[in-house]
Amino acid sequence: MKQLHFIVQAKGGVGKSMLTYLLGLAKDDDKNQSLFVDVDSSTQTSTRQLKFLGENRMETLSLLNDKEVLVRDNLVSYLESIVNLPFNNVFFDFGAPESEQVPALIDRDLPLKEFMEELGFNAHFHLVIGGGGAYKSSVDYMKKILKSLNGDFDVTIWKSITTFNNFQNLAEELSENCKKMNLPLRQFADFDPSSNLGSQILDGVRKGYSLSDYQTGARLRLKKELTENFKDEIQN
Repeated sequence: MKQLHFIVQAKGGVGKSMLTYLLGLAKDDDKNQSLFVDVDSSTQTSTRQLKFLGENRMETLSLLNDKEVLVRDNLVSYLESIVNLPFNNVFFDFGAPESEQVPALIDRDLPLKEFMEELGFNAHFHLVIGGGGAYKSSVDYMKKILKSLNGDFDVTIWKSITTFNNFQNLAEELSENCKKMNLPLRQFADFDPSSNLGSQILDGVRKGYSLSDYQTGARLRLKKELTENFKDEIQN
């Protein structure tokens, strides 16, 4: 069964594209088993950051029509079009406006669970939560989409580590809420932009580096990140 991974959050700047990039590194040796789709019409960040995967494993999908209006049906058509592609895993990096439309797609447009089952897909939602000033908006969206999903799909909550620095109380609150809701909580991207290694890594992310493109220190730091936080993706 083809596995679809939807990386979503309606609050911008919390790390969706960084998470997608790290998933791309974890799946770099997966060759033709994983496809990545940039669904961020405004920035197309993943298209730049994942260029190391090559054109055959990276696509862009616009949910905008010719009047720059979001059309949720474009996602439905795209999903129907990839049924027979050879990829076992497909990762979707949704922009903030596109993420905002996901609950409406589920609540208004079609029975998503039945749609996925008929196409032979298994869908997994990855909700990114930012700390600091982004926390409340991130959690509000989490509540909104969890209500729409209604327990029909697997959900993982991802804590963007750097954004929670100096906000330990929020990190603890998120952890407690995930425990209460029985949701897996994972973390990623502990890269301090003010440090030498952190700045090297963030620069490499922007330039779309593969792991082998980094200098030794940054490469080993990234390998540590992947080993600690993405071992499931590497193994599967």
